[in-house]
Amino acid sequence: MRPIPSHPPRGVVLIVVLVMLVVIGLASVGTMRQSLSSDTVTQNLRSEALAHEAAQIALRHCEAGIVRTTVPLDIKAYQAPAHWDNRNNWDAAAGTSAPVTLTREDVASAEASFTPTRLPQCMAEYSSVGNGQSVVIVTARGFSPDHEANNTGETIRGSVVWLQSTLRIQR
Repeated sequence: MRPIPSHPPRGVVLIVVLVMLVVIGLASVGTMRQSLSSDTVTQNLRSEALAHEAAQIALRHCEAGIVRTTVPLDIKAYQAPAHWDNRNNWDAAAGTSAPVTLTREDVASAEASFTPTRLPQCMAEYSSVGNGQSVVIVTARGFSPDHEANNTGETIRGSVVWLQSTLRIQR
């Protein structure tokens, strides 16, 4: 019988193991990035949902003020372009065109887990629908807790949701 010749180690196993480690590392990085992306999407959805809830509260607040006259609300006269469509009219210092800004008590709830840093607002104005009839258009906007705006009022972070309803008042 002939003895089996011994060969010096060539390092093939080491190379295979290093390649496997690189593949596993790249897969891990991809998984972490996907997880981070999912977290960002989830945070954006939560931010938008909270802004939507705040806008909904403001819309119902102004509607109650019109229908039940329980809230003092100045309904603007019809004009073109509409009051709500002018960003300057949403500034609290806009004078007679200023919207109603809800108070912390208006948005507080035992079920609420947050208080917005910027309170929701609403505005109501008459509009013509033809045939000499008019309706009241109620516009509301709500902000997410992380909302930030620049000095011109444009959103740079967070969410803003605008909602509108049209009410036909029979008096």
